[in-house]
Amino acid sequence: MGDKVKIYNWDGRKYRLLGRVRLRRTKDTYVINLPERFGDRSFTTRYLLCAPERFVRKCRYGNLLFRAGKSETWLPVEERMHAEALFSYR
Repeated sequence: MGDKVKIYNWDGRKYRLLGRVRLRRTKDTYVINLPERFGDRSFTTRYLLCAPERFVRKCRYGNLLFRAGKSETWLPVEERMHAEALFSYR
């Protein structure tokens, strides 16, 4: 699947776009890996992930794994997914 997810970060007043990340599928799980450069540019640990409409229609109510380094968060598939994750290496 070649879909890309837009990743935003909360700066204290509004969500700012960090960029787009490819949505990967590992067996039956969809995975988003937050690049280290996005973690470096983040203001807070609050992220907003906006998935393409086509992917949401196909996989609604499924699970998605959001990884920020070694930190992992499970999210239900929706158009706008909110995640709290601290980018870490442990």
